[in-house]
Amino acid sequence: MSDFQCKFYLLDGAETLECKEGNAEYVIKLADRPFPDSLLSFVYYDINSWEPRFHEADRALMEFYQSRDAKCLKPVQKLLDDFKDGHPYFFYLWLDWSNKLIQATPDCKNPTKLLPHKELAHVPSNLATMQQQILRLFQTVLDASITDVDFSVRVQAYEQAPSLQKFDFQPMKISFEFVEEKQFAEVLYPQNMYDLIDFSLRECIRQRIAMRTCKNCGRYFALTVHGSTEYCSRVFDSRGRTCKEVGAMRQYAQVHASDELLKIYRREYKRRFAWIRAGKISQEAFSAWSKEAQKEKEKCENGKISQKEFAHWLKQ
Repeated sequence: MSDFQCKFYLLDGAETLECKEGNAEYVIKLADRPFPDSLLSFVYYDINSWEPRFHEADRALMEFYQSRDAKCLKPVQKLLDDFKDGHPYFFYLWLDWSNKLIQATPDCKNPTKLLPHKELAHVPSNLATMQQQILRLFQTVLDASITDVDFSVRVQAYEQAPSLQKFDFQPMKISFEFVEEKQFAEVLYPQNMYDLIDFSLRECIRQRIAMRTCKNCGRYFALTVHGSTEYCSRVFDSRGRTCKEVGAMRQYAQVHASDELLKIYRREYKRRFAWIRAGKISQEAFSAWSKEAQKEKEKCENGKISQKEFAHWLKQ
């Protein structure tokens, strides 16, 4: 009978998932992405696209229960192999169910006990529900834009929300250990894939990690370094540019456009001001024009009219 054990912990802002299965040992380090990037990437992962394949795997399990033909389990294993590459959290599901498939041989007296009916089929919907619940927690508790309500008050209000809207935190097996020959840390011994998500989310709350929506992609990111940043570091386009890079270029373009707009306005302002001394217009007429010009300039800055249209108006 095959057996395995996993442990998950945070150290120096990085996440590590260690799994041992017999003589095999898997270590998944996420040091290239600081905590809680894994949780954030999970929240926006397209889990719904996997639903047909999970239902297909569930039907394959039903066929196996009836025929006891091990070939029926191949689509299930293929699903698990593909799914584990989608996100680090999914590695546990792969390891857990791969072990179950090995144990559920045709000689097994009760395969349904090892391979519970509908458990796989419910994975996408369970994860999708968790995604929505996590987002709601971000919006009501951790959102950096909420500055007028104390953190403890936000937590209390969240706890009083309807149960279906709240994340269902579960009891977990956690120890305090000396890890990587560096320091002590809380270590989770997950009993299922969902424990990894649970542990990560509660750590966000414990650390009071502030979240902000990116001005470019509209997704939440953690304010772990520079609290004033408005753009996340996600890859945004096919050219590999991040939201920070795209945002910086956009800001430059806006500033440049604003500067150009100001040049056009100042040039016409000086020209008309000179008309007063030349006696071509009165001071009252100039003041009236200046007020209207300011309104048209604001329209241009807000995108209601183009720069070309504003320049044309000035010359009329």
